[in-house]
Amino acid sequence: MSRTSPEDSKYPDVIIEGHDYDGIKEYDNPMPAWWLWIFYATIAWSVFYIAALGAGWIADYDTQLERGKERIAQKQAAAAELAPVIEVNEETLTDLLDDQEALSRGADVYATRCAQCHGAEGQGGIGAPFDDDDWLFADGLVSQFEIIRDGLAAEGMPAHDRMLDDQEIADVTAFINSF
Repeated sequence: MSRTSPEDSKYPDVIIEGHDYDGIKEYDNPMPAWWLWIFYATIAWSVFYIAALGAGWIADYDTQLERGKERIAQKQAAAAELAPVIEVNEETLTDLLDDQEALSRGADVYATRCAQCHGAEGQGGIGAPFDDDDWLFADGLVSQFEIIRDGLAAEGMPAHDRMLDDQEIADVTAFINSF
């Protein structure tokens, strides 16, 4: 690598006195113009940003966070309006035991979400079996619904309330009682 001589450069090399270490000398050359322009632009931007923040032209972090929370709440409310609403009680869930459409929907959800742990035929595995009449943690359809919705963390059963709506949980509840 060749070094340009001071005559070839538009800036002469100025050696800083007393800065000679093991034959390496330190030069006092100006920074490149592009670097200086970026540095000055950064200073100008910071002055503008602080002034704009103080004048209210730019929202601060807390304001942006609140706006974001409001948008999330609006989207959750809109999603809740779209989800089917059912009344969860023993009578409603018992009626689903005779509804072939509900059992079919429940079978689809079961195959997707439940069969990995409870077995394709409800015979059990990682999770409890459904093909017997021995319910370990539930004493009725409503409590089965609640276990599917809320889960049983101590037993390794995840909550499905964020993955399934109430109608899907009710359909699965009916389906697992058809084994």
